[in-house]
Amino acid sequence: LNNLKSDPIVVVGGGFGGLSTVQALLARSDGTPIILIDQNPRFLFKPLLYELLSGELELWEVAPQFSALAAELGFIFLQEHVVKVNELERKLITSSKREVKYSQLVISTGVTSDYSHFEALKEYAYGFSNLNDLLRIKELINSINHSSNFTKPLVIAGAGPTGVELACKLSDLVNNRVEICLIDKGNKILSKSKSFNREKAIEAISERNIKVYLEYNIESINERIIKLSSLEKERKNSLEINYSALVWTAGLRPFSLPIFDQLLDENKKIKVNQFLQINEYQNIFFVGDIVFCENYPFPSSAQVAMQQGYLTAQNIISLKMGSKLKSFQ
Repeated sequence: LNNLKSDPIVVVGGGFGGLSTVQALLARSDGTPIILIDQNPRFLFKPLLYELLSGELELWEVAPQFSALAAELGFIFLQEHVVKVNELERKLITSSKREVKYSQLVISTGVTSDYSHFEALKEYAYGFSNLNDLLRIKELINSINHSSNFTKPLVIAGAGPTGVELACKLSDLVNNRVEICLIDKGNKILSKSKSFNREKAIEAISERNIKVYLEYNIESINERIIKLSSLEKERKNSLEINYSALVWTAGLRPFSLPIFDQLLDENKKIKVNQFLQINEYQNIFFVGDIVFCENYPFPSSAQVAMQQGYLTAQNIISLKMGSKLKSFQ
């Protein structure tokens, strides 16, 4: 029979939220084993992906191996993909058919590029959310810099923080050799940022070979042409860009965990209570970019995920001791 006191605490997903939960649990350890499950071998410090792209930082600085962190901090790491959670028996099944029992479970699987806008994106677009994406973009920069065939523009879809920073970084890395087209369906870049940040970004863009297309939607894409349609009434309806590559930063979706698909709302997020739980599952906590709370809205950021991780660790300990849980604020 499962034992709430001695079965391991299992954390699925080793991003900022998951790793913070593990660290905070270890800091207050009572000897309960802590297992971290992630299908990737490395933790990825995403805000520094740009420095990794430009070679300013090394892979080990931005993406340390989970096995090295596990040895140093004292948790167990399984490089696995979770396919099933059985809440009644408090166990999960991984893709290699391994059964892992838990006393408490933390789901922190994060987000990945959302290509659901239309089918062809998967085939033609580069993402910018994991190490694989990064290596592909590095190869692309290399090809542009060492070949005279690359003259067509690079297209970046999405003028949020990722798209804007990436546009400037790519422009510098290809020495302005090709034009970069930054496309967004909104009427301004960095629509959710402070106006000071927006002004600085506009200044940075104007100093580079970057062309901004606002209020345009990507209508269709094939291997040579991206067709845009204007969302502004006065403008003529469509525009075609003969492009060399497309990087998609125009949307993220939670990393799919089929077991919880029925819990996702229309934004593909999991609605949690103030303790970061779902009322039906008392022993499961949800942390990071996959969650939203109706009464306490919070932004998706590394800082928020880390704060949620620390609080979740505290609440797991309270749960084991039968104490009151604390709300996330």
